[in-house]
Amino acid sequence: MTDPLHILKTVWGHDAFRPLQQEIIERVLENKDTVALLPTGGGKSLCFQIPALAQPGICIVVSPLVALMNDQVTDLKARGIKALSITGGISFTELNGLLDNAAYGNYKFLYLSPERLQQELVQNCIKRMPVNLIAVDEAHCISQWGNDFRPAYKNIHLLNELHPGVATLALTATATPEVVKDTILQLQLEDPKVFKSSFVRSNLSYQVKKEYDKIYRVEQLLRKNTGSAIIYVRSRSRAEEVSNHLNSLGISSTFFHGGISSEEKKKRLTAWKNESVATIVATTAFGMGIDHGNVRFVIHIQLPESLESYFQEAGRAGRDGAEATAILLYSEDDKRIVQHQFVDALPTVKNIKKLLRTLYNYFQISYGEGEFTSHSFSFSEFCQTYKLHTLRTYNGLNTLDRLGVIELSKEFGRKSLLKFLVPSAVLLKEFARNIEFSVVGKTILRMYGGIFDTANAVNLPLVAKKMGMSVDKVVAVLREMEKLDLLELQHFQTDASITFLVPREDDKTINPLRKVIDEIKSTKQKQVKAVLDYVENTDRCHQLVLVEYFGELNDVACGMCTYCRDQAAKKPPSDRVIAKEILLVLKENPQDSRSVIENLNFAEAAVIKVLQLLLDANSIELNATNQYQIKDRS
Repeated sequence: MTDPLHILKTVWGHDAFRPLQQEIIERVLENKDTVALLPTGGGKSLCFQIPALAQPGICIVVSPLVALMNDQVTDLKARGIKALSITGGISFTELNGLLDNAAYGNYKFLYLSPERLQQELVQNCIKRMPVNLIAVDEAHCISQWGNDFRPAYKNIHLLNELHPGVATLALTATATPEVVKDTILQLQLEDPKVFKSSFVRSNLSYQVKKEYDKIYRVEQLLRKNTGSAIIYVRSRSRAEEVSNHLNSLGISSTFFHGGISSEEKKKRLTAWKNESVATIVATTAFGMGIDHGNVRFVIHIQLPESLESYFQEAGRAGRDGAEATAILLYSEDDKRIVQHQFVDALPTVKNIKKLLRTLYNYFQISYGEGEFTSHSFSFSEFCQTYKLHTLRTYNGLNTLDRLGVIELSKEFGRKSLLKFLVPSAVLLKEFARNIEFSVVGKTILRMYGGIFDTANAVNLPLVAKKMGMSVDKVVAVLREMEKLDLLELQHFQTDASITFLVPREDDKTINPLRKVIDEIKSTKQKQVKAVLDYVENTDRCHQLVLVEYFGELNDVACGMCTYCRDQAAKKPPSDRVIAKEILLVLKENPQDSRSVIENLNFAEAAVIKVLQLLLDANSIELNATNQYQIKDRS
C-alpha cells in the first residue's frame, strides 16, 4: 500500500483525513523536514504512521511518554503492523535482541525514549536500519522554553547524522512561537514547513469561576452530565478524597494516579471509557494518548502550573465535536499556592549545588566516581536526615533529573498501599485482643480515611514517627495482621531509585548549567503569571486569550466562555421578572437559596439580590430550617 487515503481506509477505517493531516503526510512523503502543531485529539500519530507504512523501511519514533508509546505499539500490533518499543527496565541481552528484531525483522516502527537514544548500542543498531522517517513526538520538550524541557531531547539530532537523507517530522499539541522557533533550531531541521492547526475549539466552552465551595459546584455540574467527565487535581491524596466524596453523593466516580497498579489502572480506565463509571478524578498525567470522545466536562479544581498543560488537559473535552465544557475553579488561596509551589519553591543554583553534594555524601560517592550507579532512595528519610525543605528538595531533584545529572525512577514519590479487608467492628475486636494491632491500626485509621473501601497510599515512615516506633516494627505488626487476613499491604521499602548519570565533580557539574537553571526559573515565573492573568481576566474572551498565548491572532469571540456569557447577560431581566419567577418556585415548596438559584435561569447575584428585596417587602420569610417560603397572609 502506497496511497495514504487507501491506507487510512484499509488500516484505520476512516474515509477522510482530519484538517491538515493530508498536507502533512504529503510533505513527509516528499522527504522534507516538517513541523506539525495539531491540538489534542487532532490525529498527530497518523501523520507519521501513514507515511511510514507507505514507504519501505522503518520509522523511528522518539517520545518521552512510555505509556503512550506502549499504547500506540499495542494498537499497531492489533492492526497487524509490526511495531515495538524500547523502554526502561530491560537487560542488555533483551535490549540487543529487540534491536536485532527491529533491524532485521521487517518491523515498521521502533519507539524509544530520548534517553535510550544516548546509548551507543542503540545508535549503532539504528545506523544499520533502513530508516524511512524520524518522528519526534512532544517535540516542544527540546526547547528550554518549553513546558516539559528534557535535556536528552537535545541529542535527537544524532538521528540526522546517522541517517542524513531522512526527513524529520516534529509533532506537538502546545507550543508558543518562541518554542517552535527553538525546536526547529535544536532539531537542526532543514528548511522545515510549519503546519499549524487553529487552536480555536468552536464546541468547547472555557469557563473560569472563583469558587470557595468547589465540590458543591462540581456536584451541580455532574448531576446534569450525560457523558464522561475528568476532574484534575494536583495530588494523589486529593484524587482519592474527591472521588470518595463524589461517590458518597451518589455520583459514580473513580480515581487514577501513579500510585495504583497497572492492572488496576487498566480496569479503571476501561470502566470510565465504557461509561460504567462516569467521572474519573486524576492527577495531571492522566489522559495522554487516551482516545475517548464523549467527555462533556473537564474540571480543574486546582490551578495548573502553565497554560500549556491546561490547554492540553482542557482539550480532552468534546473530542467528538459535540458541545463540551472546560471549567477552572479557583480561590484566592489557589493563586498563592501555585505561586509558592511552582515559583517560590524553585531551587536556586546555590540550592542545586548543595543538594547534589548532599546526595553524593548520602550515598558515600567519592569524587570522580558514581557515574551510572543506581541507588534505592527514600525521599522522606533523606529529607529528615539532613533537615531539608521537602518541596524545595523535591523540585531540586526534578531539576537535576531534567538537567540530565541524575535519573529518577518512575515510582518517585510512591508510598506503600494498604487496605483493611474486614469491617470496622471485626477490626476493633482484634484491636481489643492485641495491643500492638490496636496502636498501629488506630494510628493509621486516624491518618487515612476511606481505607476500608480502597487501597490507600500510606506514608509508613510518618506513621512510625507518630507512634515513636521504627518503620521495621510497624511493618512487622502489619504483616502479622495480614496473616490473619485483616488487611492487605503492598510495601515499598523505598519510594524511588536514583541513577547518577555523571561522575561526582560537585560544583563543576552545575556551573555550566547555571544559565539553564536560571532560565528554567524565569520560564516558570512567566508561565505561572500567564495562568494568573488568565483566571483574573475580566475583559476578553477566554478562548481568545488562550489561542493568543500560542501565537494565534483572532478577534472573533467564542460566545460560550465565562466572559462572553457575562457580556450577554449584561442586560439583566428586571427585578420584577426575577421576583415573579422566585415566587412561582416557592409556591411549590420552601427552598434554600442554592435550590432557588438552581431552579432559575438567572445570574446568581441577581437572584440573591431579589430574595433580599422580597424579604424586605415581607413577601417571603425564612423558616426554622433557613429556607425561603411565601409569607402566610392568613
